[in-house]
Amino acid sequence: MTTSSPLPYVPPGLNEPTEKDASATAVRLVRALRGCGVLLEQVVPEVVSGRLVVAVRGRVNVGTAQRLAAGLESLAHRPTKPLEELRPEGTLPLEVTPDGVKVGDHLPLDGDCYRIRNMRGASGSSRILELEGRRLPWIMTGPRTVFRPADQFQFPLPT
Repeated sequence: MTTSSPLPYVPPGLNEPTEKDASATAVRLVRALRGCGVLLEQVVPEVVSGRLVVAVRGRVNVGTAQRLAAGLESLAHRPTKPLEELRPEGTLPLEVTPDGVKVGDHLPLDGDCYRIRNMRGASGSSRILELEGRRLPWIMTGPRTVFRPADQFQFPLPT
């Protein structure tokens, strides 16, 4: 049995979405829904009860709505593995924003864990990640847990 090092400190509020995150999500939502045949009249980031949301107004035919609903339901019920099962040996979990992710980090995604091979900026607070073993790039728009090689952490020495 191996012991793991203590987890790195994650500042409070790191997981809170920003206005840039909401704007990037609105753009992705518009593109994805247009590709499905949804006519959007308005998509804007807003604040509701102190939380950032993306407000959407548009039209969709019933057949498209049924297909979208079925797809979303299948995603919601897809079994996922616990993060600890996906963690590659010699790595530690770390919560990072898109600008904090590094080449060489491992990204848990869709029940698997992919090593980040390359990346480039997309817009504002997002990154396009090229992942080893995954054909299509993946766009990171908000904070995510990644696994970083343990030798890249610096822990304070006990006094």
